[in-house]
Amino acid sequence: RRRVGPHVCFSGFGSGCCPGWMLSPGSGQCTLPLCSFGCGSGLCIAPNLCSCPDGEQGITCPEPPGTCGEYGCDLSCNHGGCQEVARVCPLGFSMVETANGIRCTDIDECLSAACEGLCVNTEGGFVCECGPGMQLSADRHSCQDTDECLATPCQHRCKNSIGSYRCSCRPGYHLHGNRHSCV
Repeated sequence: RRRVGPHVCFSGFGSGCCPGWMLSPGSGQCTLPLCSFGCGSGLCIAPNLCSCPDGEQGITCPEPPGTCGEYGCDLSCNHGGCQEVARVCPLGFSMVETANGIRCTDIDECLSAACEGLCVNTEGGFVCECGPGMQLSADRHSCQDTDECLATPCQHRCKNSIGSYRCSCRPGYHLHGNRHSCV
């Protein structure tokens, strides 16, 4: 390519604006610079060079912080007027107003959850957990006993109890020190 004028380049196919420049609608000359990343609230002054309101220059300008915080805004319109309204927070989160807008923060459901065992707060929800020898019921809130005797941990007899079990032996035997075998 060969340069034939201000921001005009000539190639084997004819002349056109050099890379990074485009035609100005008024004059028809290649005087409008292109900023491929956009300049936000600033001005494109040369190819991929923005002049920002704070006086800085760069390939783009930072967007001013919005009034609705990290979840952005939706427009709510009625009776011909529109206003910005913060988006609704996801389930399990509550909306909190901060100095630079609205934020969604996790609700600790364990403060009000009815877990029979241990309640573990998760992001956007909670889970109930049960102690050893117990398992979570189908309702995901209450605990029920695990029948350890089904796994036959005892050599002779097994008696299940809530959260545990106990081994015993047939007449003529006594329970070994390991609490499972019969001697």
